[in-house]
Amino acid sequence: MASGGNAAPVVRSFPGEPASLPRVRAFVREEAGRASIPVATRDDLLLAVSEACTNAVLHSGSAWVEVTWTVSAGRVDVTVKDGGIFDRTVSSALGDHVGGFGIPLMMALMDRVTIRHGSSDSPGTLVVLSKRRTANRHPMGVGSQR
Repeated sequence: MASGGNAAPVVRSFPGEPASLPRVRAFVREEAGRASIPVATRDDLLLAVSEACTNAVLHSGSAWVEVTWTVSAGRVDVTVKDGGIFDRTVSSALGDHVGGFGIPLMMALMDRVTIRHGSSDSPGTLVVLSKRRTANRHPMGVGSQR
């Protein structure tokens, strides 16, 4: 659908392993191209989806990650779902701390981020990333070319 109306969601499942991440990015890139999503919006989506999937692969313990692409005339919604448990403790070179940089990055790039945490009682984390089709990266014109 190159014109940008409503389209049926496109769902892809990937193994919950780091080797799947390039395939996830290729899927998002391909769907963005089909929907004629502007490059800046596509790039924001690629980074945010990559972060959500990386979290699922590295921190949820899930054997799979499901990515759903939904495009409408005004926006794109990408849902990342896994079968694991949301883990707030992230280990990094900076030491153990609560949370990493992925969720704040997703929130900075997207117009809306919704997270339903999977738990031991109810496994499966769900992240919904929403972005207007038209890029709005610099609301005050910061960084834009004149």
